[in-house]
Amino acid sequence: MQKKDQFMKILTPEAAPLERHIRVTIPASEVESGVSQRLRNKARSARLPGFRPGKAPMALIERHYGSDALMETFDHLINDRYSQAVRDESLRPVGRPEVQVEKGGRGEDLVFTAVVEVYPEFDPQVPDATVIRKTAEVTDADVDATIDIMRQQRRFYVPAERAAQNEDRVTVDFQGTIDGVPMAGGDVTDYPVVLGSGRLLRDIEQGLLGMSAGEDRIVAVQFPAEYHVPEFAGQAAQFHLQVKEVAAPQLPEVDAAFALALGIEDGDVAVLRQEVRENLEREAQRISRSQVKSQILELIVESNHPDLPKQMVEQELERLQKDANAVAGGDDLDALAKRRVVLGLVLSEIVRREKLRASTTEITQLIREMSEQYEDAEQFMSWYRSKPEQMEQAEAIILEDKVVAWLLERVKVADESVSFNQLIGRAPAAEVHTE
Repeated sequence: MQKKDQFMKILTPEAAPLERHIRVTIPASEVESGVSQRLRNKARSARLPGFRPGKAPMALIERHYGSDALMETFDHLINDRYSQAVRDESLRPVGRPEVQVEKGGRGEDLVFTAVVEVYPEFDPQVPDATVIRKTAEVTDADVDATIDIMRQQRRFYVPAERAAQNEDRVTVDFQGTIDGVPMAGGDVTDYPVVLGSGRLLRDIEQGLLGMSAGEDRIVAVQFPAEYHVPEFAGQAAQFHLQVKEVAAPQLPEVDAAFALALGIEDGDVAVLRQEVRENLEREAQRISRSQVKSQILELIVESNHPDLPKQMVEQELERLQKDANAVAGGDDLDALAKRRVVLGLVLSEIVRREKLRASTTEITQLIREMSEQYEDAEQFMSWYRSKPEQMEQAEAIILEDKVVAWLLERVKVADESVSFNQLIGRAPAAEVHTE
């Protein structure tokens, strides 16, 4: 227990080291002075039956407004003394206090206790570990593979005078029956489907394989037990398939027309390849930085064990419980909430101690980078700036990156050269080689 003076005591319970119980006694004379002042203020404009404004006797004013004046005085004195205690003791409250009035009334001392959690005092520990920084050189093969993906995204179909194969587009009519009775919605005309895409039931897609235009076939279909239409779930059905057209996929040539379609103004394929290379290099740098950041943040959590404010853990747990992805992931939400709180405490403590700041220029640059993926960048930036919570988030992102940079100067870093595919997780670990 710490005794501030005869009117204020601050207690830290052993079982709750981050709680501060601030017990304050305010003399009855100060309470009465506050009530009297408020009653005089009300008397100047009070409108009571039979009296002109401001002319009602004080006894009547007190009878009408005495309770309100007392409550307003309590609110003012409690807020004032609590704020004074926070300033005098250099407390850093996590949230608003819980206030309990133990005693108070006209002619009595006001005695109240404010219970508040504070941020823990601790020295952030820089992890004594090695961070692996993977880097990749973009090769011609990586550029070719990316252009092939772009070609796949722009593939088209041409009629084929042969039996249908996987990846062909088949245009089909089909009619479904269950026990000889036509199914509701089971009669479809001119339906295009790419075989292997999974858009139709597997039994139907398998039945279409090997069929040619003009051919028809009856296939048996077993609906899954968990099928989204309850009346069909688990049912055995028959489908009459009639193929109208088989079309084979074709990829566009990498030529001037292809480059023009991708926004290269003069259709120069060499310019296209250079843009692809530069994009891949930026992506490689982004992924490398992201991986380093993830490692550092994980090490920070493992190396620091501050006391955790219950209020922060509860708030984070509540956010996670509302996050469908977190719930669906099957993680231990309580452990995840505590991990996030630890990370937040350490990062904010480093920001505070090192006096790190996010400048207006840095925030503007970050928002501008975000806007590049939108058609109307200026509209996005105006919208983003109009939301205070989003501006706070942008500031937090910059500060987090600054803390990571600060930590990166204080941990051991081992550079590891990998292929681009390995960096983005497409190649086996055997491709890794250390330099």
